[in-house]
Amino acid sequence: MPDPATLHLRLFQFRCHEELRVELPVGRHFFFGSNGQGKTSLLEAVYFLSRLRSFRTAQTRELVCWQRDCFRVEAKLGETALAATWSPTGRELVLDGKPVASAVDFWGQLATVLFIGEDRELVTGSGAGRRNWVDGLIAQREPGYLATAQQYARALKQRNAWLRQGGEDRRVGESLTQLVTEHGLAMTRARRAITEPLSLAVSEAVRALSGERDTVTLRYRSSFSLDAAPDWASVAAGEQRFQATLLGPHRDDWILERNGKSLGKFGSEGQQRTTALALRLAEAQLIRERRGQWPVFLMDDVAPQLDENRQAALRALLPAEAFILITAPEDRGWTTPQDFRWMVSPSKAEAA
Repeated sequence: MPDPATLHLRLFQFRCHEELRVELPVGRHFFFGSNGQGKTSLLEAVYFLSRLRSFRTAQTRELVCWQRDCFRVEAKLGETALAATWSPTGRELVLDGKPVASAVDFWGQLATVLFIGEDRELVTGSGAGRRNWVDGLIAQREPGYLATAQQYARALKQRNAWLRQGGEDRRVGESLTQLVTEHGLAMTRARRAITEPLSLAVSEAVRALSGERDTVTLRYRSSFSLDAAPDWASVAAGEQRFQATLLGPHRDDWILERNGKSLGKFGSEGQQRTTALALRLAEAQLIRERRGQWPVFLMDDVAPQLDENRQAALRALLPAEAFILITAPEDRGWTTPQDFRWMVSPSKAEAA
């Protein structure tokens, strides 16, 4: 019988790893090694199996080992086995031994939450980053959401093309507007439904991390209203001028506030980093509530950006019953006798 308390990983021709196999019992795993030894690549491989993309590059071909032409990553956890192979001729996905034609059926089967140094941009950056983050959370809780988001993206692309061509065929425009509205309202409903529990979870995590009693809220600013049909006539002139769709979920955003003030504009760097960590912890909590088990925590050297108090608070919040993969150049005092320590070098991950 498969061991539900062990995560089996295999990387083949992935980044600097010609071939790497590792079996990870449930718990905290610290991967040490100097720069360029493949620590982050191990996390990247798990993330690729979860999301079918890298968090370091938009070019999948850059994940292939030097002077090789393809890569393969595999994972097995309990009854679930996944494998993804990429080559210049295409991508092959296998789930539980059977080929998968659609990425929708593969995506998110292995739930993950990624912690990286750039997470502060979730607080300070553009709305696009927050939209992608919330959509990823919803899709890991609701398998059908990814298909809805893809349908919306296709309809939006086609409608924008119709606008660039002058928008003269009214029947085509009406059909595309209907599709954008239908799929966009479905996304808006899902986004609105997740916002309140997400805001509560973020507020609790901020308090646990900082020890402060300040109130942090997440407020959803949607382009579509669920109480009335989209007023396409009101934006018709602007759409003709800009040749782009001006209503829909692609214009949504979430406003993060601390005591009623924008964290992105008025929060200190420490407050912004604490809130970014809280977003990730809340993401993990909401995935667990829906799926019944923790996602895999992928933490890429996040400790140096936190003061000692917040580091201690974060360590205390990491669940003992989860798979937690943490990279760092060296042990900075985080590890305990119960943790697993690994030294990573190309194609090797040895217990330290």
